[in-house]
Amino acid sequence: MLAGILITIREGLEAFLVIGILLGYLTKINQKKYFKHVWLGAIGAIVFSVIISFIFRALKFSFEGEGAELFEIVVAAVAIILLSYMVVWMQKQSKNIKGELQAKIDEVLSNNQVWGIAVLAFVTVIREGIETALFLTALKGEGLLLGSFMGLLIAAIISALLYKTTVKLNLRKFFMITGWLLIFIAAGLTSHTIHALGELGIVPPIIEKVWSLEWLIPDESLLGKLLHAFIGYESTPSLMQVIAYSAYVLIVGKMFTNNSKETT
Repeated sequence: MLAGILITIREGLEAFLVIGILLGYLTKINQKKYFKHVWLGAIGAIVFSVIISFIFRALKFSFEGEGAELFEIVVAAVAIILLSYMVVWMQKQSKNIKGELQAKIDEVLSNNQVWGIAVLAFVTVIREGIETALFLTALKGEGLLLGSFMGLLIAAIISALLYKTTVKLNLRKFFMITGWLLIFIAAGLTSHTIHALGELGIVPPIIEKVWSLEWLIPDESLLGKLLHAFIGYESTPSLMQVIAYSAYVLIVGKMFTNNSKETT
């Protein structure tokens, strides 16, 4: 549930902030009559994202045995790639995204293509929706669906406060913190994928248990579940899992940090 909350807060806030930028700029240029186009595109993207999410989950449960494991591995691999790109790209583009969206609105209005505003909202929001659907399909655990709805609600409340009041949020710092949390979640998913490949005999574990912390923090304990949700904790990882986890954090973390320095 916690991983689902974090993912949808991050993705939902990005989507709602984009909607806020579009609405704010239309207000600034006295074009509020096009609000309906923004909401039509955004709502359409949300509905389509929910449908895609249910399709992914239906496919997940339609496979059995090795087929199910292979499907989960493929979905996890795609989710890891997309999430890594999203985290690194968003940190690099966050400084320019507002200006780019405003320029696109100016372009569609100057060409008298007002439905382009709906398309712009749809494309921007659907990207976040498909990423979320993929990642939630790849994750395992109880309460993911409930957690995703809770995260989306929290994101909507934060966005409404930012748009309607004088409440200020340091977005750069917010995306920095949530970006690192998502990197650790993705590292845990990478480790789990390596474990799944090991069970299929595709990737040898080399050493079955590098260490065992089951006596201290069992996987099924509350603390174990919390740590698993936020940093991908496992009490008895194999050597290949440790290597995959560490390599992911080092490589993606370095890219993320470098992009963060470029935007300061």
